[in-house]
Amino acid sequence: MSALLADARLSVDKRHSGGGYSGFSLPPALDRNLLNMDGAEHSRMRRLAAPAFSRRSAESLRTTVSGISAATFRTLDENACGTVDLLERICVPVPALVIGELLGVPADRYGELRAAATAMVTFDAASKESATRLAGAVTWLAETFTNVVQSKRSEPGDDLISGWVRARDDADILSEDELVSLAFLMMLAGLENAVHLCGNIFAALLTSKDPLGDWSTRRRKITEAANPLPFAIRRFAVENMTIGDHTIPEGDTVLLSLFGADSDPWRDGRPSLMFGRGPHYCLGAQVTDLIVDAVVPELFVRYPHVRLAVPESELEYRSSWRAHGLVTLPVTLAC
Repeated sequence: MSALLADARLSVDKRHSGGGYSGFSLPPALDRNLLNMDGAEHSRMRRLAAPAFSRRSAESLRTTVSGISAATFRTLDENACGTVDLLERICVPVPALVIGELLGVPADRYGELRAAATAMVTFDAASKESATRLAGAVTWLAETFTNVVQSKRSEPGDDLISGWVRARDDADILSEDELVSLAFLMMLAGLENAVHLCGNIFAALLTSKDPLGDWSTRRRKITEAANPLPFAIRRFAVENMTIGDHTIPEGDTVLLSLFGADSDPWRDGRPSLMFGRGPHYCLGAQVTDLIVDAVVPELFVRYPHVRLAVPESELEYRSSWRAHGLVTLPVTLAC
């Protein structure tokens, strides 16, 4: 699987699709992003985004994440009695505020952003109502990120989108659609992944006999098992190719399951693929790790008696083609 993720014969660009499954049909303002680009195009855009997520920026990122996490927990302390939804109170706001600050997206938008993301990843092709929600979400997202970009032109700041606007306007490094699409992808993908990874980890710990234990030694195994992205990511064969005993014609869709690879009983200690491998390795992996380490131990330090407010069997997971995540995570903290 690791080799296939880096195999140049498998493209993420939908233009190589021969008519099979290729994902959503999005407007250009959302579609010209890193998940639909290969080669020089992909490298050009990734170079613009990567510095903010590099190891050299780790200390600055850690400070940002720690400050936002601490402030969010302080608001939770105000409602320490009774039942709270951990997803809404911790798992959503911390990633949203962290990623929003990095990008320069206003904090008051994350509720609507999450609703739009949910409409996309829970789309049901058999439901007219779901299709209507999806269409509305796509329209709103395109308009919102176009407006965010325009606002950065008028009032630039010290954030990623402002930097990308300068790269667009001063150096003509990327197109307007690429600019808007990059902002859309980084916000939505980062929010969706980090929210549900945190929620799944909390659920796993709260249903275990020793909720936190030695987090440093349990972290890797629990995090991999809680990976919210167990479903396949798509690639397109750019030429006829053979994988094992299977011949794949040019243009066919190939689905790669990262969760399946990590769950392989013959994995034999190979590194996790939950964040991918090769040129499309997740840019936000470091930020996600920092968020997990900021919120997971802190919950159990602040609330050593925290417990689920409902039986484990009553935890509700949403129906999604993309990410395995909870609808809510009701817990009782302490009084």
